[in-house]
Amino acid sequence: MVKRAQSSQGGRPYQRVSHLGGHFRLVTTATSVSRVTGYIRDTLNATLFGAGWISDAYFMAIRIPSLLRDLFAEGALSNAFVPALTARLDKNNRKDAWELMSQVFSLLCLVTGAITAMGILFAPQVVNVIAHGFNPGTDKFQLTVDLTRFLFPILLFVSLAALWMGALNSLNRFTAAAFAPAFMNLTQIIAGVALLKFWTSTNVDEEIRNVRLWALAMTLGMLLQWLAQVPAGLRAGIKVRWSWPPRNAGVKEMLRMMGPSVISQSVLQVNLLVNQFFASFLSAGYITYLYYGNRLMQLPFGILGVSIATVTFPLLSRHANAKRERDFSETLGKALAVGLFLMVPCTVGIWIVAEPACRLAFQYGKFTPEATRAAAEATAFYALGLVGYTGVKILLPAYYAHRQTQKPLTASFCAMGTNVVLNGGAFLLITDIHLRFWGLVLASGLGAMVNLVWLLTGLGSIGVRLDWGFLWSQAIKILLATAFMGLVSWGTLRGIESFDVPFARLFDFLVPVIMGGMVYFWLAKFMGLEGLDWVLRKGKKGPE
Repeated sequence: MVKRAQSSQGGRPYQRVSHLGGHFRLVTTATSVSRVTGYIRDTLNATLFGAGWISDAYFMAIRIPSLLRDLFAEGALSNAFVPALTARLDKNNRKDAWELMSQVFSLLCLVTGAITAMGILFAPQVVNVIAHGFNPGTDKFQLTVDLTRFLFPILLFVSLAALWMGALNSLNRFTAAAFAPAFMNLTQIIAGVALLKFWTSTNVDEEIRNVRLWALAMTLGMLLQWLAQVPAGLRAGIKVRWSWPPRNAGVKEMLRMMGPSVISQSVLQVNLLVNQFFASFLSAGYITYLYYGNRLMQLPFGILGVSIATVTFPLLSRHANAKRERDFSETLGKALAVGLFLMVPCTVGIWIVAEPACRLAFQYGKFTPEATRAAAEATAFYALGLVGYTGVKILLPAYYAHRQTQKPLTASFCAMGTNVVLNGGAFLLITDIHLRFWGLVLASGLGAMVNLVWLLTGLGSIGVRLDWGFLWSQAIKILLATAFMGLVSWGTLRGIESFDVPFARLFDFLVPVIMGGMVYFWLAKFMGLEGLDWVLRKGKKGPE
């Protein structure tokens, strides 16, 4: 029987850490659907445009909207909004909660709308800064400017999607928000199939036309990502109206947190932007390799790492609001153990199957075997930061739940500084272009690890006392299980790669993953790893 405990503030019952397994499985399932459709979209992208100057222009154009999305929407906004909204919901003050959301909605529309308009107007100047290696006056530069203008409205739509996501998650309704990105992906999938079937490009002009249509489809898809959550919000009782000026005390609290949070949440995207800035001075195609390598690394991070953070954040906020520091520390420690349990084997697995995975995902149409190998190298080196990226994603909400922003801010500057220095060092000290490319990717992962270590050292300042004995014992067992898993996966791949069988691409990827996964989870059960117990533990899946 599922036990529930009453908030010390007399509001809604709160969930114990044991309940999170059900929410994790639900969010992971929904996120998996979104990620799978995202990779179908990327396969169409690779098929349509390959790896050349046109694909480089597209991926550079999308970098600024993606950065701003993380800055103002899915990162800083969510982390500032959820604690403020949760505090009101825990006091059963729904009128004040929806007034807060209404004022944030109004403020978002005005601010992100103005930034979008400025981005469209000054797109040439933006491109000249972020892609300094693209020479103004060239077709590559002009196409990047055009695509930037098409893609900038994403900021407005994804900000609204993040607002609804934060409200739904605060009500322990995770499904609609987790499924929402699939609507964006499906829009581009439909567009990609239409381009392949009806408007196949046979020359450069037609390919430029197609990439413009592709960018417009992404912008439309982001609008649908927001609208797809609105019905679930109405069913949950969310009430939003235009409310100006924003005088609610929660808005002021959010704005105080969002300044440092903007920087703390932007590390991954800023590091990717820095990588692409330096890659713009390399040969055509390297920006594309960086994008696809990061996308495959994002598969385990986005499905598993982000899901852990998503389901724990509202609970951490409630523990912090009610001053339940012991429960807070237990929840955070279990989340970190689960992160290690999932990300350590994913890192080793990606190194083993990176090339079969890239071949399966991207090597179609205009995407060549040489491009596959380069994308696989980027994937493997990006994967070295998986533990860091996931740990940071889990730890940042712990600080924001306590309204503490200074430590995350300092950690973020250290991580970004590490990445910039290492990127610059790669260009100054390495003459070979391809080895420079390796250096760019490695720098991002090392920056993530610096960020993680810095955040761990500051947990005492917010009253968190992790059980380090538990975490170290879990880590040692995970490493042992991962070593056996890696040997089995590697041996399986070496044994089957010479066989000429139907669906060889799928066979070469899936069989090593399945064999390694079976060994890992059997060993995890034998060793009694907490991560496996947490993931499989039964608990309430519905809203509390």
